[in-house]
Amino acid sequence: MIASNRIADGTFRVGVGLQKAWGVQMATAFFFGEAGAGLYFVAQFFDFVLGMVAGLVMVLFGKAGGHVLHLGQPLRGWRALTKVRTSWVSRGLAAILAFAVAGSLHVVDVSAGVLPAGVSQLVAAVALVACFVIMVYQGFAMSHSTAIALWSGGLMPVASLTYALLNGVLLTLVFGFGEPFLAERPDSVRLLQVLAVALMLYGLVTVLSLLHGARHASEGGRLSVAMLLEGSFARWFVPLVIGAGFVVSALMMLAAPPAFAWMLAVAGLELTGYYAFRVLVFKAGSYDPALSLAYRFRH
Repeated sequence: MIASNRIADGTFRVGVGLQKAWGVQMATAFFFGEAGAGLYFVAQFFDFVLGMVAGLVMVLFGKAGGHVLHLGQPLRGWRALTKVRTSWVSRGLAAILAFAVAGSLHVVDVSAGVLPAGVSQLVAAVALVACFVIMVYQGFAMSHSTAIALWSGGLMPVASLTYALLNGVLLTLVFGFGEPFLAERPDSVRLLQVLAVALMLYGLVTVLSLLHGARHASEGGRLSVAMLLEGSFARWFVPLVIGAGFVVSALMMLAAPPAFAWMLAVAGLELTGYYAFRVLVFKAGSYDPALSLAYRFRH
């Protein structure tokens, strides 16, 4: 993982290297986890069963299934639960299990009313808390990688939560289009549209701030940001993550007519930008030099 050894002007330095452990497969799992949890989170406030079911499926199959495929020894994956006190990965796995149980029970209860009132409220609360943990834990897990400046800033969990909520709002507008809870309540549609635009603007500021922090953090951070904004990944990051995912999506949502095709187009652009963000942030993750010894000759 060491890119190069450089000796110049009396300086010996072990160079910057790119991380290879997490790639497209892990980015896809992150994508489904945050988008699915966000969809369920928003849908539960409207008792929107289709949205909750879709969110459950995305998390349980898209995210959990992706992590199982990523494991070298899938049958030993249960061991991750033994480190809940110290590991965000363990906390995330515990949250997924709690979400699977509580989320499923809540969907059944909303559909058939089988639980007593007190139990129903408890199950709904557990499902929302588990959703929240799923939305943020990936960001915290990445931020613990202190050797990768692009990931280690405190804004990574904020970016995860912002993207998850934004995905949830847009997918609720798409899946819920024509459903009574939106068709009969235009004020709810407008509220979700305004919330989507606000999250897009906040997400844009968060991503730019994340890049600004990484650029000024270390040599590895500068390399990562340079690759995303000027180098080999810029042709994808700038037009997809910044352009389609935030700017164009926000402008389209501001002018959005009450049409399904329009909502679908906005959601498609934003989700494309979000998936590109997940993939490219993994690919541009640069380790800081493991060793840096420098001195200057005095004349």
